[in-house]
Parts: sequence; structure tokens; C-alpha cells
Amino acid sequence: MDKIQQCIQTFESVTLKQLDSVELQNRIDTKYVLTRQQLVQLLEGIKENQFVLEIDHCRIFNYQTIYFDTPDFQFYRDHHNGCVNRVKVRSREYIESKLCFYEIKRKLFGTRTDKQRKKISAIYHEVPEVDYQLIQYKRLAGKPIEKKLTNNFKRITLTNKQFTERITIDLDIRFDNGHQQISLPEVVVIEVKQSKTDVFSNTIQMLKKLRLHESSFSKYVIGVSLLEPTIKHNNFKPILLHIHKITQHAIS
Repeated sequence: MDKIQQCIQTFESVTLKQLDSVELQNRIDTKYVLTRQQLVQLLEGIKENQFVLEIDHCRIFNYQTIYFDTPDFQFYRDHHNGCVNRVKVRSREYIESKLCFYEIKRKLFGTRTDKQRKKISAIYHEVPEVDYQLIQYKRLAGKPIEKKLTNNFKRITLTNKQFTERITIDLDIRFDNGHQQISLPEVVVIEVKQSKTDVFSNTIQMLKKLRLHESSFSKYVIGVSLLEPTIKHNNFKPILLHIHKITQHAIS
């Protein structure tokens, strides 16, 4: 058992039903990219104020996500170009729970995110035409969408003891575009989800103490940038460089 698993076992647990009160489908997201070692330090610093999700004695869960885009990567390019009210279209499977959803994730003005989802019987590898209407995105302009990227990762989910904040911690991130695969075993992505910004959150304060700063990180964007070298990614170079530094530091 590694240090992350050991630390997570010291947290008080919460059930999925209890966690449902912090769904925050419309929320403010703040992301941080860090190393596994920094994660251990963070967990030690916040464990007295957080519950960890536990289902059937499991606290670290496996996820699979399939991302869809137009043949010319319209959704990716809109993100790269900084378009407001942009979307991501994906299908996600919660492996242990055997639950699958079709999801439209909308980035609204500022830092606010809205997510619409539909429960499905099995993960989509292609989107049925009837579900195109859920996208409601003018830049789609009638184009078809297709599977572009598969993403696998492990997730730890925390909530503060006031049930006003949810924290997801993603580890062992892997990408596959059908031709190539890449893994980021040393990279950890934390997302703090709040209904409104709370800079006095114990988690936010601990992140500051560790000198960790808010960072932009989209799994779809990173996966495409790493596996599709002909697609423009100039605007993502700072986060790609940060990921490279984390990886190189672990190797050395």
C-alpha cells in the first residue's frame, strides 16, 4: 500500500447517499496540478476537516471516459481559442458502481461550470442521433461527432464536514486515441468544487501553504495535445510544460 492509500485510510468515511447533498452540478471549479508527494502533504493537512467517499470498503475508484468531438476537433479548438460557453461531450463509466452516463459539460462565463447528464445502460462509443439534441451548441452547426479519446483514471472523492465543498483527486491518468497511448503516473489533478468561491476553505488555505497555485487542466485537452501533435496547442504550453517537469522530476 503506497503513502496515498495509507493516508486515505485515516480519513472518516461518508456514503454516496450522504455525498449526494454536495452534487454541485452548477458550480465553481478550481483545479490544481501537483505531484504524488505533494498530494500526501495535502491529505495530511486536511484530513481532520474532510470525509472520504467509501463504497463497499473501497475508497479509490476507477473511471473510464470517452470524449466525442467533430471530425475537425471543433470542441477542442473552441477551448484552445478561449471561447466562452463552450462544451465537452463525453460518456463516463464508474467501474466499481457499474454506472454509466452521457454528459454535456458546459464552461460558462468566468469559472462557473454546468453539467447535464443522462443515465445510460452502457458507456457510449458513439452518440445516438437522438442525444445530439442535448448538446444545444451553436458552433456544432450540424456537424457529426465521433469518438476522439478514451481516458482512464483513479479518483478519490472528499467532502468537507459542512457538506458545502466537494474535492476530487485524480491519479494514474491514461489516454488512448485509438492509435497511441500515454500515461501520466506522477501527475495528480485536484478539483475543488464549490457553489460559490470560498477562499477561507481549509483545503484552499492548505494548497496555498504548499505554494500550489490554481491551474487550468482539462483531461480532454491534455490528451488531445499529447496524442495529436498536428493539432494546434500553443495556448496549452504552460500546463504541458508543468506536466513535463513533474514527469522528469519523478524520473530523476
